[in-house]
This record gives sequence, C-alpha cells and structure tokens, in this order.
Amino acid sequence: MSPYQYNTNTVQERLAVAASKNAQLLQTISETSYATSEYQQTNKFIGDLKKEISLQEKKLKDVNHTVDIEYAQHKKYRDSHMKRLAYKIGGKKDKFEADATREEKEWLGAVAIQLQTKKALEHLNAQLAEATKKNADIMDVLCVRTTAGLELDALYKSIFDGPTPEIPEEDEKEQDWLQAETNYNMAGVMLNTEKQAHAILVDADRFLNDAIRDIIGARDASTWDCWGGGGAFTEMAENNSLVSCESHVRQVEMLIMQAQRIQPAVRNLGDMRVAQMNFMTNVVFDNIFSDLDLRDRIKQSQAQLKMAQANLTAELQAARDRTNVAQAEVDEAKSVVDQKRLELQQVRSAAFERLASEHEIADRGAPPPYIMEGEKV
Repeated sequence: MSPYQYNTNTVQERLAVAASKNAQLLQTISETSYATSEYQQTNKFIGDLKKEISLQEKKLKDVNHTVDIEYAQHKKYRDSHMKRLAYKIGGKKDKFEADATREEKEWLGAVAIQLQTKKALEHLNAQLAEATKKNADIMDVLCVRTTAGLELDALYKSIFDGPTPEIPEEDEKEQDWLQAETNYNMAGVMLNTEKQAHAILVDADRFLNDAIRDIIGARDASTWDCWGGGGAFTEMAENNSLVSCESHVRQVEMLIMQAQRIQPAVRNLGDMRVAQMNFMTNVVFDNIFSDLDLRDRIKQSQAQLKMAQANLTAELQAARDRTNVAQAEVDEAKSVVDQKRLELQQVRSAAFERLASEHEIADRGAPPPYIMEGEKV
C-alpha cells in the first residue's frame, strides 16, 4: 500500500496535492546524487586497505620472530664468557669483539625492518580509519537519497499507477534521466579514483622528501668521515641516516604500488637503491678507500632519489590533470542529469496540468493537504 493516502478521489485533486511534495523530493535526490558513486569507490578503497594491512600484519609477525632469534643469538654471543676467554688466550680478542658486533648488527638490522613495518601499518590503519569515517558519512547521505527515492516512487505510484495513455512521453523522459544518472555515477567513480590516487602520491612525495633529506645527511657524514673526522660517532650518524633513508624509500614504494592498484596509469619511479654500510668493509677494515667507495655509492643513491623525485613530480602533475579531466566530466554529467531530470519534471508537470484540465473538480473548495498513512482526516 502506498504511504500516501489522499482525502480525494479525483486525479486533479491528487495532482494538486502532490505537486509540492514532488518538487521537494526531486530537490533532495538532486542534492545527494553524488553519494552512490562515492560510496562504491570508498568501499573498494577500504577493501584494498584491509588486504594491505593483512599482508603487513603477516610480515610484522615474521619480522618479530626474526628479531627475537637475532637478539637471542646476539645476547648469547655477547654473554659467552668461555668464548671470550678462548679468544683472549688465543690472542684473538679483537676477532671476538668483531664477531660480537656483527651479531649486534644483524639484530639491529632486523629491528630496523620491524620499525619500518610498524610505521607502514600505522599509516595504513590511519588511512583505514579516515576512509571508514568518510564511508559512514556518505552512507548517511545515501540513506537520505534512498529514502527520498522510495518516497518519490510511492508518490508517483499513487498518481500514475496503471495505464497512462495520456502521457506517452513520460516513460521516454524517465529512461533518458536514468541513463544520464548512470553516466553520472560512472564519472563519479572515475573522479573519486583520481582523487584517491593523487592523495596517495602526495603522501609518497612527503616520504621521498624525507628520504632525500636522509641521504644528504648521510653524504655529509660520509664526506666528514673521509677527512678523518668524527670517528665512530660519524660512522654511527652515517649509518643511521642510511637506515632511515631506506625505511622512507620502502614507504614510497608501498604507496606507489597502492596508487597503481587504484589507478594503473601511475608509473614506477625508477630504481631507488639506497647504499648501506658493510660491517666488515666499513667498520672492521675501515680505511680511506672503503670510505671513498661508500661515499660514491651514497652519491649514486642520491642521484637515483633525485631522478625518482622528478618522476614523482611528473606523476603528481599527471594525476592532477586526470583529476581535472574527471571533474570536468562529472560536471558535464551532472549538468545532463539535472537537464534530464528537469525535462522529466516538466513532462510530469505538464501531465499534472493536462490531466487536471480534463477532469472536472467535484468540490470547488481547496483540496486538503496529503495525509500520511494512519493519520485521521
């Protein structure tokens, strides 16, 4: 049963009573028409994030296990008095210390990967929380639109139910409007895709800037080390900068892959290999030649990161261009939807007027307002 019940029997009176409600519902549907496509795209984005989070959580579980093993081995070797005594008696105390440092290096390397993975998970979870909140907000709008659409269907059913040979053009205009709305939703999906891809590339650019800052710091420390300044402190600063740079580069790579899943047109940034210190070469057998070699490798890494930054700048511009094109298509599709909706409304309004003129009003008094189901007259 229709939710609308009228205290009237003539078509003319029904049309007159329904006119204002018809306009109100059409306006609500027009103002919320963006929600359908945006809700679909946000749902897809949330699904992609959950898959990525699942992969990163598995990786973190494996890394945690590796860290525990490496730490146990490091602690065991560090606390091994018998080995220390054996090396000391054999005159190889330096060898023992070098081996102990190697174990520590392997443990710290595993810890660096652990921290990197945790940061990636934090970033993904923050994105998921933001997308989930946005999805809930869009759902509220979508509910308003759905309710308005159902009310409009019920309203038209109460008036146009059954054969309406008097208005043959009404069905044609309705189909035109529905097709225009489908085109608008498809354009909206593309726009949301481009916006999300662009936002991810902006995040990647931020991490790449951090990586370049790190590699510059590493190069400065390496240059100072080549001149014999700073000693172990300089080497530690150099290594920390390289480890931090590597972590930021991994974040960039993860974000680029994420952007490519959303928009395959996003291209790779090129090679971004970050130079790393070699324990035996740069610590145990440290000399001017090994220092110069490391500085050269750092310079190569810096050049690669600068090239990647140039490529990312181009990708950001391409993403902005695609977003602008998609926005123009959405605007055009919205204009067509509004025009088709207006044409349909005009046909129905004309039907209101035409049908009203073909029927005589039994009661010349003003018709009462429409009555919701269950209300008393």
